[in-house]
Amino acid sequence: MTGQTIGPYRVIREVGKGGMGAVYEAIHPQIERKVAIKVLHPEYAVNQQVVQRFFNEARAVNIVNHPSVVQISEFGQQPDGTAYIVMEFLEGESLGARMKRFGGKLSVADTLRLTRQVAAALAAAHAKNIVHRDLKPDKIPSVEKAL
Repeated sequence: MTGQTIGPYRVIREVGKGGMGAVYEAIHPQIERKVAIKVLHPEYAVNQQVVQRFFNEARAVNIVNHPSVVQISEFGQQPDGTAYIVMEFLEGESLGARMKRFGGKLSVADTLRLTRQVAAALAAAHAKNIVHRDLKPDKIPSVEKAL
């Protein structure tokens, strides 16, 4: 997808991939805003129930509205059916990558800081009756945002 456009955004590079989709770094060329765009794999985008669940993820994030939860700015489908969610781009590495870099160990201070952020974000989600069903180190930035 590098070089292609999704809405007004130009895709720069893939930053991650999972079973249901991929995440790309992209930029809005007119205002030079960098974003992350999560794109549902084409084989799932043909199933409207899967697409609806994918879009419900964007709605759920905005319902939680917590400083440790990534912000979603829009979602939609391209004319070819590609389903996408546009979110803020977080610089840095995931908790999973950081743990690998340090041989699976983090300092007590880093562990406590990240644990507090993740717990606060999950508590905010649970207070809105939202359950995160796929929490893992590779989805947790080791920067200020926790989810």
